[in-house]
Amino acid sequence: MIGIIVMTHGSFSTGAVDACELVTGPVTQAATLSLRREDNVDDFGVEFQQALDKVDTGEGVLVLCDILGGSPCNVAAMALREREGLQVLTGLNLPMLLEALMTREQVASVEELAKNCLAAANEGVKHVNELLG
Repeated sequence: MIGIIVMTHGSFSTGAVDACELVTGPVTQAATLSLRREDNVDDFGVEFQQALDKVDTGEGVLVLCDILGGSPCNVAAMALREREGLQVLTGLNLPMLLEALMTREQVASVEELAKNCLAAANEGVKHVNELLG
């Protein structure tokens, strides 16, 4: 199964996974990392490497981050050169994470899962006023 790491500023990562578990039930082969104001980015990088080792069973790992250019994303991006089967997406939202958790066993590759999650993230953003007319 494809591993999933959710890494964000503050407790957004744990909150997002907690919210998804209301729909999916308990989540396995996943890790959350929360960067706090008092944290050292180098230590955060070590935590990320440990999380990668924990969730990677050889089918790849999808990393979902909150914002492009933020420290969590930068830490994950640094690993792209060193680790095969790693995909990193930014703009974390619940539709994206639900897609990852609910379909990771049905897709052919971590690359396909990343594409599907990106589509779900975009499709999940709506202006309700416009929808209701």
